[in-house]
Amino acid sequence: KKGIIMKRFLLPAFALALAVNANATSFQANMSAGQQAEAQVTDGSKTFIGDLSVYMADGSEMGTTEKSQILVTKESDGKYTFVLKNFSVIGINVGDATVPSLEGKEENGVITLEATNVEASVAGGALEGTVNSITMSMKATIKGDYMVADISKVDVTALSIVVSAKFASKIYPSEQIMGTFDGEWEECIPWDSNNNETAVGTTPKGWCISNVYTGIANQTMGEQGKDKDDDGKEGNENNKKIHSVLLTNKLISIPGITEQRIPAYISLGTTWATAKGIEASNADGGTWGGKKFTYRPDALTFDYQRNNKNGEENAMAIAYLWKGTWTQENVPGSTAVFGKPKPCTMTNRDRNILNKPTSQGGTVTKTPDAALIATIEHPISESTDEEWETLTIPFDYKTNDIPENINIIFSANDYFGNRTKIVGDNSLTIDNVKLIYYHTLSDIKLKGKTIDGFDESKIEYTVKGNMSDYKNALDCTLKSANSTKDVNWNDAENLVTITVKGNNYAEDKESITVYTIKFESTGTGIHNVTSTSTNSANGAIYDLSGRQLKTMQKGINIVRGKDGKMMKVMK
Repeated sequence: KKGIIMKRFLLPAFALALAVNANATSFQANMSAGQQAEAQVTDGSKTFIGDLSVYMADGSEMGTTEKSQILVTKESDGKYTFVLKNFSVIGINVGDATVPSLEGKEENGVITLEATNVEASVAGGALEGTVNSITMSMKATIKGDYMVADISKVDVTALSIVVSAKFASKIYPSEQIMGTFDGEWEECIPWDSNNNETAVGTTPKGWCISNVYTGIANQTMGEQGKDKDDDGKEGNENNKKIHSVLLTNKLISIPGITEQRIPAYISLGTTWATAKGIEASNADGGTWGGKKFTYRPDALTFDYQRNNKNGEENAMAIAYLWKGTWTQENVPGSTAVFGKPKPCTMTNRDRNILNKPTSQGGTVTKTPDAALIATIEHPISESTDEEWETLTIPFDYKTNDIPENINIIFSANDYFGNRTKIVGDNSLTIDNVKLIYYHTLSDIKLKGKTIDGFDESKIEYTVKGNMSDYKNALDCTLKSANSTKDVNWNDAENLVTITVKGNNYAEDKESITVYTIKFESTGTGIHNVTSTSTNSANGAIYDLSGRQLKTMQKGINIVRGKDGKMMKVMK
């Protein structure tokens, strides 16, 4: 989130920052911006999230705050309430600024709200009771889920400050994983319960490698893989690069004293390790926490190389989605060469969420809403002989809940297995980690039979017959229960479309597939036709497609008789 940057502006007593907080209710926090707007339409409200640029009275820009919020509600009397959420002055949260009873002008699907020098109440902030209102002038235009607002004046009279702001809503991408590893790598500061601040190696931004800090013999378990060109040979600066993460298990031997096997892994959560004394007894560790996440992906895919040359051993790909919080007390959270590891209370430890046994740590509790929603635990057994291979692994969903968090772990060893079986110098290299959201059908049936030539990648079909005969006989099966479908019958075009959207469609407009079925009539297009010869023909004339003709044409014609019935006439 970009902070407000002061430019060419000085106040005698303080600096001003006007920012709108992106925090929402716990329900809204589980939804994307698009989902929030869609869900709130039913109760007459919409929350618009976007960029807010703030200006001083002389027009100089103070800066831009992303993910600002404006709430608009259509009240029962038809008027609108405009709420600028959670703005702050000199670092103090003043609260929500509310402009009520705005007349909405609606034209061509666009709603315009305007106010000039109106009193906006403020509530819910730290200054409640001291600053109860501000003066605001604004104009907002709304079309669907999009809003542009020109807030020409925000007058905080109590502080003698006047600013203006411009707002534009947008759909922000969901916080998906950064899995190419081509971006910034940063210092890795291994977490421990002693609040370690010493860096050990580096880690790709958004991920945490299991580098270990002991204070004496620090260990780097992961590093950036070698850059290679498209042919897999050592590249130069002019060739396309493939950046990857190389994870290598370590074997540390001190003859006559100890032999330690240290696992190499990388996680979206926080990695940690513990051990006691020179012999590193009671060794343990893993991951706690993860990444905020509110989607239901269908699968995980990634490229990898596996090196098992030092001994047979499974590497692992692990992923899980959950909501709520697990807490474990008295977990040893540091490596102590001398003395004992310092215990801590750990939240959302991997083993606790996945209901696996823990050899160390105390009582485990969880919040009432805690639920493990989906999992992946996939072994990687074989070496790849330095070749790149790709794996796509489906999630195993256990509940229909919306997740709050995700964690993904890749390990060069059997992550939950016996630590004594870890093989030193075995490695796992990974790249191009992605979440997959299916947006296709696995079947289309008409009258109980799969449509001819069906393939999930084929989007256009032609069926012989009248469309009206199939309107109650179409059955479409989604490939993913996490996707949605919309069926639209088009009588004018004699076709039906089936639109399938992936679970991430709100932020990825390419997560969509539209299937089309066209119907070609095999009859006349006119119902209740009879070929009786006793019905004299003197009415309207049609061809077999149902188009009206001025005169009969060669072949079969459909003619309305004196009694109104239709008959076939051959010319």
